[in-house]
Amino acid sequence: MKQGAAVMLLMLIAWPAHAGPMTLADIVERVLATHPDLTISRLDTSIAGTETQRISGTLDPVITARLGVSDEKIPTLSDFQASQTRFGQVAAGVSKPLASGGTLSAEIDYNRTNLGFNSPFASNLARFNPAYRNEISLSYRHPLLRGAGRPEYHEALAAAQADIEAAGLQQQVIAQNLSLQALDLHFQLISDDVNIRLAEQTVERARRLLAYQHRREKFGLVEASDRLQAEALLAARQLELEQAKARRAANQTALNRLMLRMPDAPLTIALTPEYRNPPAPDFVTALEKASKNRPELKALNSQLQAAEARLLQVRDTERVQLDIVAELGSRALNDSAGKAFQQGFSLNDRYAALSLEVSEVVGNNAANASIRNAELTRQRVMAEKTRMQELIKDDLAVAITTINTTRATLARARKREKAERLKFEAEIQRYREGRSDTA
Repeated sequence: MKQGAAVMLLMLIAWPAHAGPMTLADIVERVLATHPDLTISRLDTSIAGTETQRISGTLDPVITARLGVSDEKIPTLSDFQASQTRFGQVAAGVSKPLASGGTLSAEIDYNRTNLGFNSPFASNLARFNPAYRNEISLSYRHPLLRGAGRPEYHEALAAAQADIEAAGLQQQVIAQNLSLQALDLHFQLISDDVNIRLAEQTVERARRLLAYQHRREKFGLVEASDRLQAEALLAARQLELEQAKARRAANQTALNRLMLRMPDAPLTIALTPEYRNPPAPDFVTALEKASKNRPELKALNSQLQAAEARLLQVRDTERVQLDIVAELGSRALNDSAGKAFQQGFSLNDRYAALSLEVSEVVGNNAANASIRNAELTRQRVMAEKTRMQELIKDDLAVAITTINTTRATLARARKREKAERLKFEAEIQRYREGRSDTA
């Protein structure tokens, strides 16, 4: 955690201070380069990547070794019974799970047994004392039903890879959301700057009107109430200007923090001379493009693949355990340590077996619960995908409607602005020519 914080601090220190107005591209680049949500998402992707290594490790061979000695004294009823047993053992084994589902094992057990008797005569009758034994065994277990094809490996690996893909796509979702926030705040600041300029113009017009009313009041052309109305209008326009500045300050703070800058850092937006105003796309066409390109849907598709893989994995646990086991081994016994070890690699004395093992869990409640959980998880992802598709439809419908209505609104707003300007100029001209100049 401390290392991550230090890296983030170094990024902020190394990030050059932006001089002059910032374009939309500058803002988005800064947000995507420094925002901690993307750093967390990248770590989530790396964490998901470790799962594939863990699953691949289930096929790693397992090596075991044992080295031990023992000394046992037991009561006897006859002098021909051994009263003491000294035992030394060196054993090793290796087991290798196979991707096909089988398990191959090999073991070697080399030991020495020395018997002690209470009677010297009985001791002389023992042919091999001490006796050296060497046993080498090979076995292969292959599942026929549960575990056939090793679904706990293949399906789990497929699910893990789908999770990695989903985590990577989640980065795109976060980057898209951050870009949309930056885009929204960018245009909010442009709108705030426009509103401030408009408010400043209205304040200036209100001041001009108040000054004009003051002059007219001196000549007795208007009453004090007319001048007070102009003062009230100026106060209202000044309040609107302060409110516009407050909105601008709030949006500037939000955008600065989104870029991990100081809240009161100066921020000037570079205006694009002319934004393109293309016609609104067709709803069906827009929906088709969104369905193909939206990272949210791609991430849900990957999650659905992972859920289906896990469902196949847990369904295998419901099956009966039926394994076929083949074993082959050699046995050697001698009073010489070297000969016993050497004869262990010969099949003169051997052991061969072929068996069929069956096991079943009564009730199978654990497997049924796991299957039910996997099915519900899959259904939830499908429901989430349906919900996301509907949200995308809502977003597209609102965007298309906004584009269409804003076109007409913008045209009417331009006409109104021109009409209001002409009206103001005409009123000023009428007052001057019709009243003030005559007076």
